[in-house]
Amino acid sequence: MGTPEQTLAALRTGLETALPTRIVRRDFRPLAQCKAADLVTGILTLVNRGERDYANYLGREAQLGTLDVLLIGQLKVADTAAPLAIEQAELALAEEVKGFLQAPAPAGVTECLAQSFAQSGQLEAPFGWVIFELEVRG
Repeated sequence: MGTPEQTLAALRTGLETALPTRIVRRDFRPLAQCKAADLVTGILTLVNRGERDYANYLGREAQLGTLDVLLIGQLKVADTAAPLAIEQAELALAEEVKGFLQAPAPAGVTECLAQSFAQSGQLEAPFGWVIFELEVRG
């Protein structure tokens, strides 16, 4: 059982290994601050939102919690592409992430469960994004 930071680092390493064609990081940047080439490659950012569900029994107060993590994917397709192209790129990225989540958890992560995912709905084409809500235990 590691610290939250150790668990997030292990999750990042696991994502980097499983999705080597994508950029994986822990520092979120708005689309306007991302390099176009990085967006074409696809950026995945892990952002921790807090911790909950502690054991809270004698000797384990505020321990063994679950991290609430957002996995944010950011993408770009060609400027001339139809809006459907970004939706398809988002769905392809989402399938890669789901494949990662269906595999055994990486070393240092006990459990990583997807609760939901959302996508841009073509509203920002040629830019797009997906957001997975994850429950993570180290």
